[in-house]
Amino acid sequence: MPEILDTIEGLSNVHVAALRWFEERRGERVSWAEMKELADEKDMRLSTAAKGIYKPSYSDYALSVRTVQDGPYPDREVQYRPDGSWVCQYFQENPDPSLRDNYYTNKGLMLCMEHEVPVGFLIKRKSKPGVEYDVLGLGFVTSWDEGYFTIEGLSKNGEYKADRPEKDAAKCRSSLLSDPDLEEIIDATEDRREFQFRSVATRRGQAGFRNGLLTTYDSKCCLSGCDVPAALEAAHIAPYMGDHSNKLSNGLLLRSDLHTLFDLGLLSFDENYCALLSPELLASHQYAELKGRRINLPRSTGDQPDSAALLDHRSWAGFA
Repeated sequence: MPEILDTIEGLSNVHVAALRWFEERRGERVSWAEMKELADEKDMRLSTAAKGIYKPSYSDYALSVRTVQDGPYPDREVQYRPDGSWVCQYFQENPDPSLRDNYYTNKGLMLCMEHEVPVGFLIKRKSKPGVEYDVLGLGFVTSWDEGYFTIEGLSKNGEYKADRPEKDAAKCRSSLLSDPDLEEIIDATEDRREFQFRSVATRRGQAGFRNGLLTTYDSKCCLSGCDVPAALEAAHIAPYMGDHSNKLSNGLLLRSDLHTLFDLGLLSFDENYCALLSPELLASHQYAELKGRRINLPRSTGDQPDSAALLDHRSWAGFA
């Protein structure tokens, strides 16, 4: 149980008890019926069916948030880190950011951010009948921007890193689709397949770089061994910053899905060129077998992946 709860002042006993329930049930799937029974029998309500943000009447602070797949608000998917912590971009009540403070739920989360009071986090996994939620545990509201609250979860050992770098991989993944520049690119009426084709074309736009990697890696994915050229992409280890980034030692030839996972920080490589996988990938039957697999290195040592760039990548991705 995080000692941090013992240091927070101004919370009622029932509020603290509810927060402790979220941490004690972390990682479990619970039914709405179970939570309702707790509210009826012990007068400890954990959430409300009416709103995604629950601010109990006895407190100025919000107690919990719940996100619903395909719900009315554009909440981003929760992103997980290797230390067990997580981050989510959670949208406020009301679609208009300028109206944030017109709603007591939003004000309750803002107050949690101001005073560093944690909230419980639920993800709806099963609809009626028999509604069920995954309990992520406790999280801290760390920022608000254009309607989105950033909520950071505790690590496996109950630690909260308030000084976590602003640009770590999980936060970048979580905020990716809320990038206003991306929204300008994807018009609501645009055919999605057309956008997909343009995205693939953009990723392969560095033709010379990709061709060089195809030659260097014998037209095979350096990790999976896939030898279908149409499925192979040139991945930059250090982000592309101009033509000087297109050195072969700054590239990996990866199958398209592995390229995406590498770019999102879910996949990285250690100092021995062996694959490191995020918790999400380790839980996947499709990808777990890649753990510890070594890259098939180029014959020329000068073309082998730059060790400093790989170190920077795995640090950014949370593996170092």
